[in-house]
Amino acid sequence: MSVTHRSLSVAVESAFGSLSATTNLPDNSGLSYVSIPCERDPILIYGDVVASERNDARDGSYFLPPEPDTVFSSGSRVRRRTGTVNLRVDLSTIGSSPSNYNTNYLGYLLGAGFLTQLGSVASVTASGVTDVNNFAAAGFAATDIGTLLSSVLNGAVEYSAITEVSGTDITVSPAFSAGFTATTPAVRGTQTWYPGSRTVTGTRTHSLSFRVDGVNFRSYAYGCVLESLSISLDSGRLMADLTYQAALIQDDHASAVGPIEPTYNAGAPPFFRNSYVVISSTSPSSLSNATTANALARTTLDCEDFTLTVTNTLTPLGHSESILAMSNMEITDIDVELSLTLSTVNTAISNDYFNRTVRQVLVGTGPQADGEGCAFMIPAAQLANDPSQYDVSGNDIVRQTLTYKQSRYAGDVNGGAAYESGAGCSPFRLSLGL
Repeated sequence: MSVTHRSLSVAVESAFGSLSATTNLPDNSGLSYVSIPCERDPILIYGDVVASERNDARDGSYFLPPEPDTVFSSGSRVRRRTGTVNLRVDLSTIGSSPSNYNTNYLGYLLGAGFLTQLGSVASVTASGVTDVNNFAAAGFAATDIGTLLSSVLNGAVEYSAITEVSGTDITVSPAFSAGFTATTPAVRGTQTWYPGSRTVTGTRTHSLSFRVDGVNFRSYAYGCVLESLSISLDSGRLMADLTYQAALIQDDHASAVGPIEPTYNAGAPPFFRNSYVVISSTSPSSLSNATTANALARTTLDCEDFTLTVTNTLTPLGHSESILAMSNMEITDIDVELSLTLSTVNTAISNDYFNRTVRQVLVGTGPQADGEGCAFMIPAAQLANDPSQYDVSGNDIVRQTLTYKQSRYAGDVNGGAAYESGAGCSPFRLSLGL
């Protein structure tokens, strides 16, 4: 008998499914797994068998063993299951080292469903400030357009997105608060993840392999792609629930070595404290491409709770050439839904649903420091509910619930035309501090 202490490790695949060139079966020998500091309860021996039932004629009341859908190797059937891998983890950031998330488990996890853009600048002090949407600083490039920036103003963390870089002149939207113009502020860059859109619709950074380790058991999942990401609050701490579709799941209990101690990041976990939920005061460029970068004013919302859900529709590229039964998984659609619960009703947006008004929506967190900070943004968000239908179900205060989904965004500009490369004009951004 053995206990169920267990761990979950992740590795980036160099090719979907990690197939060996000689056996045409998954080979994990070249993969470097990192143990994730995720919650234990969702870690299971994942998957379901795939089989063809035999409903043959028979001379009595009995069943026949099903035919497993798999391949043969050396004359024997190869074990095959498919299904999902689920995990729950907070978004603790990297801290002062390393310099980005490319070789970090958070970068691995997010890259299986998104593309990523690394900011050119980790930290810089503005050399001049024109207004709450425009400042000057060295080191930025056009590739930074669409990524998020943060600045600590009057003790609280504020975030905005770069909409244009012209030499050392930077334009952002939505605006920072008035405290941004009081001095030459320090701003910090981020690494931003975003869904592929326009000419790169459906793309992601990589696929993953997961490994479950425990006492006397070990299991592998190959060809894993992010199906859904849900971010919610646990006493103010941001928690991410992630679900991955796996092309193949296999056990290797004979190689079990016991659970692997997780590798923790040095930064702080993001908390929904000491920052803001902000919407733009006017509408961003959406259905028509902008020729001038969006630089919109800000409206802060008294938000007490939120949930964010990103759902990828995955379509296998089916084939018969391997045990995977597919060559890859394409992201054929994406649905972003952000639900905000306001403790103070905002009447300025009461008609937004019926007027078909879109706004920029940005949710920030604290703290902010070297390698710390987290925010996410829908740069053109449309309401999916009527904001004038207040929530009066409780016995305390009137609340306002806002449910936003992504619309087309076209307010990022470079050289007088919409900038649609990298994170530019992307419909959703999730950023972690550098």
